[in-house]
Amino acid sequence: MFLRSIVFKRTTAIGWFVLIILGSSIPGKKIPSIFQLTPDKLIHCVEYFVLGFLLSRWFAAELKLSWKKVVLIVLLTGALCGVTDELYQNLTPNRTPDFYDWCLDFIGVGLSTFVFSALKEKFSWL
Repeated sequence: MFLRSIVFKRTTAIGWFVLIILGSSIPGKKIPSIFQLTPDKLIHCVEYFVLGFLLSRWFAAELKLSWKKVVLIVLLTGALCGVTDELYQNLTPNRTPDFYDWCLDFIGVGLSTFVFSALKEKFSWL
């Protein structure tokens, strides 16, 4: 089944990160008003929670390593994605990198590994 394939898992993880970068490409004064009403830190945590979940799904299927090693790779990859995202915002008008945003990105990735770990035993399709 295509949804269980490594190609699909890889594509969804990379695609989600591309969406994060596209969101960071929006100049600060042109961010839709719905997002201005949402706490910025919450958005960072949620978007990187999803990224961490998708990375966990991809790396667990493709790397065939112990779960502890997969978690370490997911955390490092998520941290690198967060740093890339924050530094990229420096190139976008009216946007600035924020260390605390990166911290919330990392927390979101970390939380997702716990959730994925609990769910992967219950759902074989993950």
